[in-house]
Amino acid sequence: MLYPLFVDEARKEPELPESEIAAADLPESPARRVATIARVGAEYGFGFVFRRRFTPGRRTDFGRVGVRLRRSFEDLGSNYVELGRYLSTRRDAIPPGVADELGRSSARMRAVPFEEARALLESDLGNDLHRMFLDFDESPHRVGPLTQSHRATLPGGRPALVVFRRPGIRRDLLAMRPVADLARRRLGERLPVNPSQIVSDFAAQTTHRRDMHFAAQTARKLEGVEGFGLRVPKVYRSHSAGRCITFEAAGGEPSHEQLRVVSDELIKLALLEGVFFADIRPERYAVDGRTGEIWIADPTESFSIEPERMRGLAEVFAAARREDVDGVVQMLSLAGGGTPGPGSTPTNAAALKRELREAMGTLGGPLWREHPLSEIRARTLEAFRRGGASIQPELARMLESLVEAEKLRDDKDGGRGDKPSTIAAAEGVESLVARYRDPLYVAARTARKLGNPDAYADYPRQIHALLGELKDGEVEVRFRHGGLDELISKVDILANRLVFAFLIAALIIGSSMLGIFVEGGIQILGVSIFGFVGFVAAAVMGIMLLVGIIRSGRL
Repeated sequence: MLYPLFVDEARKEPELPESEIAAADLPESPARRVATIARVGAEYGFGFVFRRRFTPGRRTDFGRVGVRLRRSFEDLGSNYVELGRYLSTRRDAIPPGVADELGRSSARMRAVPFEEARALLESDLGNDLHRMFLDFDESPHRVGPLTQSHRATLPGGRPALVVFRRPGIRRDLLAMRPVADLARRRLGERLPVNPSQIVSDFAAQTTHRRDMHFAAQTARKLEGVEGFGLRVPKVYRSHSAGRCITFEAAGGEPSHEQLRVVSDELIKLALLEGVFFADIRPERYAVDGRTGEIWIADPTESFSIEPERMRGLAEVFAAARREDVDGVVQMLSLAGGGTPGPGSTPTNAAALKRELREAMGTLGGPLWREHPLSEIRARTLEAFRRGGASIQPELARMLESLVEAEKLRDDKDGGRGDKPSTIAAAEGVESLVARYRDPLYVAARTARKLGNPDAYADYPRQIHALLGELKDGEVEVRFRHGGLDELISKVDILANRLVFAFLIAALIIGSSMLGIFVEGGIQILGVSIFGFVGFVAAAVMGIMLLVGIIRSGRL
């Protein structure tokens, strides 16, 4: 029964005083939430951030920082667990041990009570539920950290899925900011990331994931993707608003074989179109029992990467495919990667090139079939971290989405399908590179740029400034060399070794002449003492030179 008209008096809860009811219904304010964060942090050994001592009832010391962070996030609730998971995606900045622990964070999702969900939907849609839906399931179909969905039936018997934003998210986001600013001021450079920037990026992504208007745009965009193997549901706009959205629905649950199809399609969609989802669970997909079509039942919490950045990704993938480390580093700025901040080219790329070359050698080449996407992601981002590079938060989230899509292929017994997910990834990469290397695309892109009047707007001013500098004789030409510092350093080492070798040779020759022609004076082992000292000095210097060459690894 959907809307209970009668209440079982025997099971009725005892009534509370009005003051206690008001206190129980009153949500925790951001200020009180900050105090809760400080208390939980002190319990797990982070009290020094808040200048608080350990509480008397402090729990057992869990040792590693990653474990203590994970436990503290789990105690604070699902929104902080999501923050931990977001941190785990930033493996280009977070040590792998800490990232692994945060990636295992989990919290029991408490469903929004039906009466609260009903009030939220009726307020947002401006009508009563029983007037808009023939049937509305009180039990949620899916309970996520940011959204919750219920099955319903529209007039005419049309099945639907109603998705709405969970309340209370903004309170936690507001409480995170002062704590992050405090950690940045107190710890400063000792942290691998800027806490304030991390919380700001997380808040932006969380707001984007809860944007129902963007979810509708994504559904409309996916309908036009050629060759996409999943059915995209239609949006019922008359039953959608700012905080909720209603999709047409199919009722069947996908099998393990169908989830493998979903996994491949999501991987190709992310790599080819730049569209991916933050929360990939089997409950988000359905199967039409009549046609056998596989549906994306819930296309909310989606992201989209702009085409220009996808073009940069295509160039990076093309360089990685031919194992050109120099090309990968050069194209990072197009894809939104670099150091010290996203979008800039590394100032000292020698370390990054070395780490990427080692990662490619360990993997046996890019996208080898025997390596899962999780391992490829982990080794690549660890190379970025060691090389001092970084990537855009959206790209880090996309890599996490690829790994989560790969997990859909897992069977109940932990096995994987016959076709590894790296094949789908390789096919997506091939199509992406082919698209942006297509002569027709290059010609069309060039024509669009040439046809844009803004491209010529600044040329007259630049030409006028150049002519003025030529007239005044103030033109200054600067040359900047690239990659010569390492060459000069190697030449210096070679010159020093050559001088050292000549000195050893001179000592040996001089000592030999002294040993041959000097017959009088003090002798050791039948050789003049001066010749003997020269031989010993030459031997010591020769050993030092040999040790230095061996330690350099260039014998």
